[in-house]
Amino acid sequence: MSDFARLIVYKIGRLTLLYALLFAAGAARAQETPAAPALPAPPDPAVTARIDSLEQRTRTLEKQLAAAEAAANAPRSTTTFQTDEGGFAVTSADRQYQVRFKGLLQVDGRRIFGDSALANTVDTFLIRRARPILAGTVLGLTDFNFTPDFGNGTTSLLDAYLDTHPFPWLRLRVGKFKPPVGLERLQADQDVTFNERGLSQNLSAQRDVGLELWGDIAGGIIRYEGAVLNGNPDNGINDIDSDHAKTFAGRIVVQPFNTDSLRAFGRLGLGLAAETGNEKGSATNPWVGAFKSDSQQTIFSYLASSTANTVFALDRHTRINPQCSYYLGPFGLLAEWIHEYQQLSNSVGTGAVNNSAGNVVASFVIGGDASYEGVKPHHALDLAEGGFGALEIGARYNWLNVDHAAFPTAADPSKSVNRARSFGVALNWQLSRNLKAGADFDQTWFQGGAHGGNRNTETAGIARFQTSF
Repeated sequence: MSDFARLIVYKIGRLTLLYALLFAAGAARAQETPAAPALPAPPDPAVTARIDSLEQRTRTLEKQLAAAEAAANAPRSTTTFQTDEGGFAVTSADRQYQVRFKGLLQVDGRRIFGDSALANTVDTFLIRRARPILAGTVLGLTDFNFTPDFGNGTTSLLDAYLDTHPFPWLRLRVGKFKPPVGLERLQADQDVTFNERGLSQNLSAQRDVGLELWGDIAGGIIRYEGAVLNGNPDNGINDIDSDHAKTFAGRIVVQPFNTDSLRAFGRLGLGLAAETGNEKGSATNPWVGAFKSDSQQTIFSYLASSTANTVFALDRHTRINPQCSYYLGPFGLLAEWIHEYQQLSNSVGTGAVNNSAGNVVASFVIGGDASYEGVKPHHALDLAEGGFGALEIGARYNWLNVDHAAFPTAADPSKSVNRARSFGVALNWQLSRNLKAGADFDQTWFQGGAHGGNRNTETAGIARFQTSF
């Protein structure tokens, strides 16, 4: 056999032996029993507690996230509700619509001293004013006000108007409202220093119906008012005109310190108001008013009877009213004068009277500031915080002159006075902007008004508790 053949046989033999050994090792391994898997170690209690805590926190966070997503996706309210010293208000989200609920309640205790004819009749508690007020804004452009009054045992409609204000310098008011004449008359009932307005109120109308353009110019340095009205008698509140003629009224007020640089000098207002028009009354609808004292007792009235002697308004009625007010910190001053020209008629003939009246009111506030809009306490009553509100002290002198030409053809000198002078003092506790308690005393001297002499001097005391919002 050759060497090559022997080499081939040798290699084949070695490969055969190698395969046999591998086959035997695999068979032996296949017959071996597999080892049992190792058991896991028991869990650590501390780790288990931590895992449970994390799972609980995860579930809580998932709930909070779901609640937040639900709140974010919920439809939002379109209105807001507000309650503060200005009343109760419901306002739309865009502030274009608002309804405000406000009110005024004044409860008086009244007594007239000294006059034997009145002392036994004027000693009473009285609901002087009871006014639920509905006000608001429509379309962000027009304000409205509806104010009835249930005080004095009567029911009347005081204010009912719309006020459109496209610009601060241009506003249009239509409806029933206070006409421009009478500075103290224009002051809100809850803000006057004395419980009743002075004698000058006798020569202005309470309310009138018509339209008025008004506004503030130069940031309020100048205020103007111009109105076309039905025209009302003294102290009148009628809604319907007695004839076709109208009354034209206007007022201009200059407030020179109403700028940022001069406001430290206080609030000074210098004004002039006037109105004139033709008024036509009759024996059944005289269209003339009666004059009252500070205690609201009638002290002058025109002749009225079932005969032709009844006095009624005929033709021109004109009022002129210069006025002034000044407020600086705790000090306040208000003064005005009103002159009236009134044409009259009755069976005796026709004629005219020139009446005048005025008042000066000074006040000082402890613990607050005086203003035309009423006392503003630095701190409202709060005993826990040491707040006691504000104390207002006031003094007033006022007068009324009736034209002597009114006697005796237009008025009875034994019943109606031709002159009145009054001095009074007031003390008011302004617990907050919404609560007020006060008392005042007025003494009034008269000329005429009694048979062969003068009406008795009147000393009146009025105490009042008031809430307004």
